[in-house]
Amino acid sequence: MFNYMVKSVKRSLKWKLISIIVTILIFTVSTIGISSYIQTKSSVRKDIDHLSMQVLKQANMNLNRYYSEYELAFLMLSNSLEVRDWMRVSSPTVSSELIRNYERIKDNYLNRLFLQYPEILSVTLYNPSGYEQHFVNTYALPLNYSIKNEPYFSQSGNFEKIKFITGISENYMDATNQKIKIPVLTLFKQSNNGYLKIDISLTPSQKVMDQINIANSGAAVVMDQSGTVIHHSHAQEVMGHMDDHIVQAVKDQQEGSVFDKTGKELIIFQTIQMTGWKIVAILPYQEIAKSINYTRNMTIIIAISALIISVLLTYFAASSITGRILGLRKMMKAMQLKSSFHLRADVEGIDEVADLSISFNNLLGHLEQSIHDHAETRVLQHRAVISALQSQINSHFLYNTLETINSMAVISKQSHIGHVAVNLSNMLRYTSDFKNVQVILKEEIKHLENYLKIMKVRFKDEVTYDIAISEELLQAVCTKALLQPLVENSIKHGRETTGESIHIRVIGEVVEGDKLLLTVADNGPGFTADTLARLTKEQADSQAHHYRSNQVGLSNLIYRLYMFYSGEAKIAFSNDPVSGGAFVEVSLPLQSNLDK
Repeated sequence: MFNYMVKSVKRSLKWKLISIIVTILIFTVSTIGISSYIQTKSSVRKDIDHLSMQVLKQANMNLNRYYSEYELAFLMLSNSLEVRDWMRVSSPTVSSELIRNYERIKDNYLNRLFLQYPEILSVTLYNPSGYEQHFVNTYALPLNYSIKNEPYFSQSGNFEKIKFITGISENYMDATNQKIKIPVLTLFKQSNNGYLKIDISLTPSQKVMDQINIANSGAAVVMDQSGTVIHHSHAQEVMGHMDDHIVQAVKDQQEGSVFDKTGKELIIFQTIQMTGWKIVAILPYQEIAKSINYTRNMTIIIAISALIISVLLTYFAASSITGRILGLRKMMKAMQLKSSFHLRADVEGIDEVADLSISFNNLLGHLEQSIHDHAETRVLQHRAVISALQSQINSHFLYNTLETINSMAVISKQSHIGHVAVNLSNMLRYTSDFKNVQVILKEEIKHLENYLKIMKVRFKDEVTYDIAISEELLQAVCTKALLQPLVENSIKHGRETTGESIHIRVIGEVVEGDKLLLTVADNGPGFTADTLARLTKEQADSQAHHYRSNQVGLSNLIYRLYMFYSGEAKIAFSNDPVSGGAFVEVSLPLQSNLDK
């Protein structure tokens, strides 16, 4: 089956054309589709990466704002005069001064602080004397609570910066005095040789994370350097621990994106400058791939649809082109079988196939004309052979007669009669030699002079001439009986018609480096307009092979030049603008005697 299809394609131009175009279409569509898919995949990845990074930047700015405000409030409180005075209290005994300091701290700072930041749970002051004071906002602290029991207190030192500590605090009690677990952000720093601690609920900053929605099944996380989850878009994950491979992937970089092949996740992260924590967006690749897969599927559907439509259009277009070629092929086969040249192909349209049909029809027309001309030529050849044989028989009698006339002229001492007979005899011998159709220009000039000598005897000084051809050009080759008909035409339509004397000029020269230009001019009445029109038409007829066997004189010369030189020779008829006489120029390919 496959071999049959291959053979059918090889034998059919239509299916070859369809196969080639379909192959090109498949290659082009596949290349465009694959390139588009790869580019789209890359663009989607970059867009998601860029979008996620922008979302993280916004969340980062919001969290930084929270932490900066907390830090500023912490510093204002720790550097206040009231706190400094309180830190200098040396005895834990309750006194009026201690109560006044307490009231000033609460009135001047804490009330406004709790009002501005309701998420602050408590503020703890610890002075160098070991006395500590707790200020609570929303939840209560147990009476036995002491900052010295916090795990970070034993590791405290003179921190240059405020230490941000996160964890789940179990120190707070609700209205029913039941202990509750609260995610807490603790700001802790040594101040005035004592300590200041502020516990802040993570609920407000957690709301920032809740608003991050990059992908349906993705997650946004804030974690510290150890991987502890401080914020999570899923609240139940807060204070948990991130996967170690994610912690290691973002550990040593400030921001960027990483594709985790193990978890098939795209990890986009930034560093919160205030705390050094990482804010991370985790996007499952399957979520990203949805848009990529959609683009891929749409690309495949569009590509296949476009390919099917293109194949159908290709089939109809190929059928339109090859259908006419098939018709031309059938007509060619019919012409071969019938050997008939009168058949013609149908011409449809104006494209190359139509031009091909027109050219083939013209070719058939030329072949038909050539066969017709060949048949006529064979007839003319037979006639020419018979005529030549008759001329050979008659020429012997004519030459003997001319010799007799010459002898009688010598005996009668009539030399001019003898000269005419000799010149006429030379002309007859020259024109009746059928072996050589080409001669050197010297022989053609000699033939012309024989004719002119006879005319001089006839018309005496009423016919004058001059021949201006260099010695070098006399060896150039030309066709026989070329100049004599032109000169004869000048005398016939000049002296014989008008009775006026006539002067004839024959000039030979080389033009364009490889052309022999022969000019015959006279001072007679010139060509009439009808004659010039007739000669122009005869030149066109000769080129179209419309030859008539009864052509003589200039018509015969026109035909002989065209047939012998295959269109390379040119002859031009005009009237001299100065003298008004006939002016004929014959241009031939320049050939020497050696070329012949």
